Amino acid sequence: KSRYPVIGMWKQNYMVTGFATNKPVSKYTSDIKFQLSVALRLWSIKERVDIFATYTQRSLWDIYQESCPFRENSYNPGFWVAWQTKENLRLLFGLEHESNGLNGDLSRSFNYATVACLYEPSPHWILGGRAWYGYYDSKTIRHYFRYRGIMQLWATFRTLNDRIAITALVNPTVTFTKYNVQVEASWRMAKRSDWIPCLFVQYNYGYGETMIDYNKRHSKIRIGISLMNNKLNLY
Repeated sequence: KSRYPVIGMWKQNYMVTGFATNKPVSKYTSDIKFQLSVALRLWSIKERVDIFATYTQRSLWDIYQESCPFRENSYNPGFWVAWQTKENLRLLFGLEHESNGLNGDLSRSFNYATVACLYEPSPHWILGGRAWYGYYDSKTIRHYFRYRGIMQLWATFRTLNDRIAITALVNPTVTFTKYNVQVEASWRMAKRSDWIPCLFVQYNYGYGETMIDYNKRHSKIRIGISLMNNKLNLY
């Protein structure tokens, strides 16, 4: 049997709120960010190869401003093949689309192929890497790879009881002159292994947190709730 559920989490699922660390704290520099991400396992082949349809939606909500507008909603469907080459080594190949669902000059879309590798050298550690390349509309997104880059690397530390997890992720731009960084930590508040809500802290620095402001540098820290027990551990 496959080691993955028929329906489960794909990327991290969370809702957090926070503020910019490089600007004065105000209703214009504070927001809510949430992400919903699921995977549907379509087929398994000899316990080693799994085929998934995935969907991730990430939203930034300016809830502290008048009328509480959403700054952006990002829609990210995908189709993936996960190959368990060894007990502690997994390769993933995917085709993805990402867009913000808007028209005109505010429209942003990106279609790309991606390959990822997950390596578990010990029960405590998961090391990952991911690279992508594809097509984007250069009329509305100029020099996208200069800010988003074409790869990312991360390391996750987990306690043996799976109660605490800490991840550090680095995403260099295509010129390797700028680096986007994300650090996050989750703590399962109950000792029960079937309890998945966690206290969650996330810090982001760099470019590309949103597609609409992909070329604007940001630095934000947020705190809230996440769901642990992500079997695929993809970012």
